[in-house]
Amino acid sequence: MLSRTRECEGRDKILNAMCAMFQRNVRYEITLLLMGLSVVAFAQQQPRIMVPTSAAAEMKEQDFRDPQFGVRFKVPPGWEIARHDHEVSTFRMDARTAPPNLQMRSVVSLEFNPFPQTNLAGALFYFSVEKHAKAAECVQQATGKGEPADTLQIGGMNFVHGHDEHGGVCVEARDEIYTAYRKGACYRFDLELNTFCAVSSGAAEMNDKQIADIEARMTGILSTVTLDWIKPGLSPVAPSSTQRKKLPAPTVPDAK
Repeated sequence: MLSRTRECEGRDKILNAMCAMFQRNVRYEITLLLMGLSVVAFAQQQPRIMVPTSAAAEMKEQDFRDPQFGVRFKVPPGWEIARHDHEVSTFRMDARTAPPNLQMRSVVSLEFNPFPQTNLAGALFYFSVEKHAKAAECVQQATGKGEPADTLQIGGMNFVHGHDEHGGVCVEARDEIYTAYRKGACYRFDLELNTFCAVSSGAAEMNDKQIADIEARMTGILSTVTLDWIKPGLSPVAPSSTQRKKLPAPTVPDAK
C-alpha cells in the first residue's frame, strides 16, 4: 500500500488532494493494524490466573492454640490462619449476631476452590470470645430469641448450636453458630459459607451436595477443638441438617 502513494507525486491539484486523502487512509489503516497486533501480543503475554481446586501437596496441617483462653484446634492443609480481622474476612458482616464486645481470636479461611464452576465465594471458620458475658446472652448469640436448635459436646464442653442465613437475590451467607458459657465468658465458633451472584456471572448455583461438602470441611475443624482445662477425646461434629431457605428467583421485566 505504501508504494502506491508515491504514484501521486507530480499530478494536478485535484489528484494531489485525492492522493493525500488516500495516504492518510493508508496510514490510519496501518496504525489500526499495528494497534490490533499490539493488543493481541499483550494479551498473549498476560499470565492466566488459575484457581487451585485442592491443597498443594507441600502444604501441611497446622496447629492453632490460643494460650489466653486455652483453645486448640487443627487446621487442614489448604486453609490459612489469621488472628486479626480484615486480613482475610470481615467478621462483623459474617457474624451478624455477635455483640459489640465479642473479640475475634482467629479466623481460618479456605484458600482453594473445590468447585470452581460454582458461585462459591469462600468458607471461614471463626473463633471468638466475649470476656464479660451472661449465660442467657451467650445462648442468644447462637439462637436469637428462639430455643436452641440443638446442643453438642465440643472439646468436652456443651455448646449450643444455632443458624443464621441472609442475603438477597444475588448474595447469600450461611452461618452455623456454636456458643458455650464458662466462668463469665462466652466461647463462640462461626462456620461461615459465602456465595456470590450467579444470575449473570455464568457460574452455577452450589447444590446441596456441594454445600454439604464445604460444611463437612468446616465441621472437621470444629471436631478437632480441645480445651486446656478438659482432657477428653476428640468430639466429632456432624454437618448441620438445618433446612436452607430458598432465595427468590430474579425478576425479569416484561418485554414491551
